[in-house]
Amino acid sequence: MGQGLSIQKCDFMIPENNKNHHTEEISTGRLIVRRGQPFTITVSFSAPIHNYLQQMKKTFLIVQTGPHSSRADEIQTEFPISSLGDQKQWSAAVQEQDPSFWTLCLTTPANAPIGQYTLLLRASKSPQFLGNFTLLFNPWCRDDVVFLANEAQRQEYILNQDGIIYQGAENAILAQPWDFSQFEEDMVDICFTLLALGEHLQREKDPAQRRNPVHVCRAAAAMLNCNEFRILTECEPGQHSNGTPPSKWLGSSPILQQWIASKFQPVCYGRCWVFAAVLCSVLRCLGIPTRVVTGFTWAHNTKSSLSVDEYYDEDGTLLTQDKSARAWTFHVWNECWMARTDLLPEYSGWQALDATCQEKSKGSLQEKKILEKAYRNMKELEPASSSSTQFISIPTALEEPVNIFIHLQSSSSLQLGQDMTLSIEVFNHSGREKTTHLVVGIQALHYNGVPIAQLWKEEFHFNLQSDSVNNLQVSVPYTWFGKELGENHLLRLTAVLRDEDSSYMYLAQEEISICDSPLTIEFPENMVQYEPGTAKISLQNPLMEPLEQCVIAVAGQGLIYRQRNYRLGSVQAKSTQELQIPFTPTRAGCRRLTARLTCLQLQNLKSYRTTNIAAA
Repeated sequence: MGQGLSIQKCDFMIPENNKNHHTEEISTGRLIVRRGQPFTITVSFSAPIHNYLQQMKKTFLIVQTGPHSSRADEIQTEFPISSLGDQKQWSAAVQEQDPSFWTLCLTTPANAPIGQYTLLLRASKSPQFLGNFTLLFNPWCRDDVVFLANEAQRQEYILNQDGIIYQGAENAILAQPWDFSQFEEDMVDICFTLLALGEHLQREKDPAQRRNPVHVCRAAAAMLNCNEFRILTECEPGQHSNGTPPSKWLGSSPILQQWIASKFQPVCYGRCWVFAAVLCSVLRCLGIPTRVVTGFTWAHNTKSSLSVDEYYDEDGTLLTQDKSARAWTFHVWNECWMARTDLLPEYSGWQALDATCQEKSKGSLQEKKILEKAYRNMKELEPASSSSTQFISIPTALEEPVNIFIHLQSSSSLQLGQDMTLSIEVFNHSGREKTTHLVVGIQALHYNGVPIAQLWKEEFHFNLQSDSVNNLQVSVPYTWFGKELGENHLLRLTAVLRDEDSSYMYLAQEEISICDSPLTIEFPENMVQYEPGTAKISLQNPLMEPLEQCVIAVAGQGLIYRQRNYRLGSVQAKSTQELQIPFTPTRAGCRRLTARLTCLQLQNLKSYRTTNIAAA
């Protein structure tokens, strides 16, 4: 009887299954499910099968995954079709039946390897092909190690495609929009391609390892920047000719699509926030809850030391000979949520993952033990609470008591075109008059704390009376420091005071950012899917000179197809130019439109606005 059984068609019931598995945003044309959660298919037969049901135990389903290049690197599981099923392993149960079809409920184990699967039915010697499906991690399943109990966090760290990456300085944090686009067309295939390539390069061909999110995270991170087929390549800050400056990227999908189209040639260029954003897209697509994290005043590559030594000249400019140990203005990495079955329970939860290529530690085991002991002692000595200070005053030597202090203050963030006002207070607690020399300066910074240029400097000479405070107000026109802001719009203010009597020197510094965008976006807060609309983008030039060679890039997943670029030419000083953007939303839900301005005078200025799209 089994010899005569043949399949007419198999319906994977894609719309229903994908919606139940939170994958309808990925595709409506292919089955994509999450492990540990049942899904339903209907198998239609070419002839009545009522006599065959008594022999149902002889009917099996087969799932296969892996490269299929050899039996060693392929996973194949065969399991019977029954009337009950099993929630802990691969199983299939009959839900409905009549003489011409079966409706089957399939269950995948919560620890099954993720990947692209083939499904076959064997009712005779030759298995018959039913179709292909994709299996992802499942943060909605309690038995999956990536289970995340909070639904709001699942919505944010798995399903949200519109994100924010924080940059700037610790006192002036900038929110930069990023389109993670983890459910964009072909994204899931790109993710499995990069995962397979990473495993091949690391000679890890066992697809069973993909059951473990730790393995998947490490393999994906290595593909970002750490091997010959890496997705992105780094550049020195400001050195990005023959490529896209890191600040110009608006989202992850153009980077990954370019990498695929170029047959795995590294995309130029990326920095830490780009690596973290692309990795976040990949891991969210595969089903691992992931977020992008920013740390400010971030010590980097400290040669196994607990301190970073910085050296300044008499003008307050950071000397950059030692590039291995530096306090970055900010650094960006990822955190991924999972249970760590390989560690103690208290180590489960958010795991740090850094896709920026790191230098390997050269510290010995003995050095590591000493560092761990010093760290424990430091933790024991920490006070229960600490108060923050508004300024830094560092003497260059400590042979005598510190008795002069500098307080440097300015607005932590400035608007474009706005003049800067600096307030410097010098406190003399020495008990005698002091003759002093003060140098105040402004430097443009790369995000890793390296100065781009000295933009302005002024010197002052004055005598400090005993036990007194000297107040100095300095106004700096925008035209003196706004020409070379750099792509991250970071400025370092410095004040260096020299005691002419003792030659002691004192340093105060503060980092600020230019946080204003001259772009505004206007469109309705509520729209309807497939109904045309218009967005108005206004560019207001805040400067006293024309903005030259202005280009506005616009992107918005589900609103417009890919990125559009509009050339505006020159925008006169203190004037406004408007741009009408026609678009037709193709996807329902909360959608975001992002605009970025590039011109000769300014870089990396972005604005965004969201709208709610009702389903048609």
